[in-house]
Amino acid sequence: MQATTRESTGDTSRWLKGLLGNEKRWVRLSIAAGIFAGLMLVLQAHLLARAVNETLFQGAQLSELKGLLVMLLLALLFRGASGVLREWSGQRASVGVRSRLRAELLARLAQLGPAYSKSQRSGELSSLLMEQVEALDGFIARYLPQMALAGIIPLVILAFVLPINWAAVLIFLATAPLIPLFMAMVGTRAAEANRRNFRALAQLSGYFLDVVQGLGTLKLFSRSQEQQQIIADNADEFRIRTMQVLRLAFLSSAVLEFFASISIAILAVYLGFSFLGLLDFGSWGGEITLYHALFLLILAPEFYLPLRELGTHYHSKQEAIAAAERIIDLLDEQEYLESGGQQVLPESQPDLKLHQISFSYPEQPQPVLHNFCLQVAPGECVALVGPSGAGKSTVLNLLAGFDCPQQGEIRISTIPLAQLSRSVWMEKVAFVSQHTTLFPGSIRDNLLMANPQATDDQIRAACDQAAASEFIDCLAEGLDTRVGEAGANFSGGQIQRLSLARAFLKNAPVLLLDEPTASLDLASEELVLQALARLCRGRTTLLLTHRPATMRLADRLCVLQQGECVEADAALRKQLQEMVS
Repeated sequence: MQATTRESTGDTSRWLKGLLGNEKRWVRLSIAAGIFAGLMLVLQAHLLARAVNETLFQGAQLSELKGLLVMLLLALLFRGASGVLREWSGQRASVGVRSRLRAELLARLAQLGPAYSKSQRSGELSSLLMEQVEALDGFIARYLPQMALAGIIPLVILAFVLPINWAAVLIFLATAPLIPLFMAMVGTRAAEANRRNFRALAQLSGYFLDVVQGLGTLKLFSRSQEQQQIIADNADEFRIRTMQVLRLAFLSSAVLEFFASISIAILAVYLGFSFLGLLDFGSWGGEITLYHALFLLILAPEFYLPLRELGTHYHSKQEAIAAAERIIDLLDEQEYLESGGQQVLPESQPDLKLHQISFSYPEQPQPVLHNFCLQVAPGECVALVGPSGAGKSTVLNLLAGFDCPQQGEIRISTIPLAQLSRSVWMEKVAFVSQHTTLFPGSIRDNLLMANPQATDDQIRAACDQAAASEFIDCLAEGLDTRVGEAGANFSGGQIQRLSLARAFLKNAPVLLLDEPTASLDLASEELVLQALARLCRGRTTLLLTHRPATMRLADRLCVLQQGECVEADAALRKQLQEMVS
């Protein structure tokens, strides 16, 4: 099990590094800036040790050291500037990767379609797109450059120390491996703590969003106080898990600082005994001078600093790996739709054909559709009726491409849906649901989603045809009226008429209508029916409904029973017509 986890961690780490793409140049610039800062550090140590040595043992005056001090100041300035450049370039790489990854995740969710999104908790998806993608920042901006610098900077320092004292080099080489060793030991526990932390955050986000969306229902049943306590308990649990992660991070830093201090102390003891004459090895043919000792002692903390910083940022790596696992799961999620075709539809009015379709949801053993067959001729309006849960909405999702059947084939004008260009097919379809979503913005913005290039005259004509102008004209700001959260400032009938206005504005040849008059009062229903009659004229239409009045719009009536489609006979049609009258 541990071997599998390590292998998975290695794959995830390689996947994270593969995200860099064009941002590699910024990581390389960050590494180059870090190397330059290391060189400036060596120069700074040399100048400082020389200045002190000349002052104490050669009696140099301040005026004689001006050149050294100016060079020392320049080295400090250059080192500071390179540190700023290193941090800036690392952040450029991180921002680029995170922006591209979020766009990729959003595109993936669009590919998976509404069927997948509805099966997930919105709060968890939001947490994935925000917090978990954000958790990659430390890995890209700091850990990756530091991983290279942790191998390069110590070698640079050793290259300058070796000509002075080989014993110091041996001390450095003997003690340096202790830091990454204990870093890995502590980091393993940190990785598991981060995984638990992200799972708790995703659950808390999902639960909190569910409570906010259902707050009205909770108030009606006097359960809001109880939910408040549950959220408080979950938040406290998340706080505890977060503190566990921080405790491991501080433990890691403390361990690394301890071993670095021990290593520096060993070098200081060696130099002290050498000055006392008790040790006479290490130098190349001469005794250790004050310049040598100062130079080595100044460089000693800096030799371990890249390793200590790597240990600090190793926590960022474990956090990124824990976050990346869920991101990879989403990107690897099996698509519901069989897209990717390049064929386009002819200009003529399309027809729809579903042949021997079988479909079942993963959580339901019984198939929703079984050997389902249905054909809608060009320009024909077919009403599909049946009890709730019979699978009517599933048929629309299959036609829209949000789901794909396990068996059977869907053809649009003799072309298999799987071979059609996804974008071309979406341009040919107008979808009117019983639960229309309005987005923040104005009425105009919501209508322009159907046709971004539409003019004001076209928008006004679409509203007139959908009987939406009746209430839009009564609003003080008209089409520029702001839409509340999910259309809260409009009635169900008004929202449905805006949905029909979208369909008129899109002017697509295929209409998919899902209970367009559900939950409407009689007056609103009559207005929507009149608009629907105009909308369906000359278009290939599949209409799902329970309402007898809506069935009058159809040329044919089909009944969905036990997963199969049966065309209604004359007796049933007559019975429905009598119900309407």
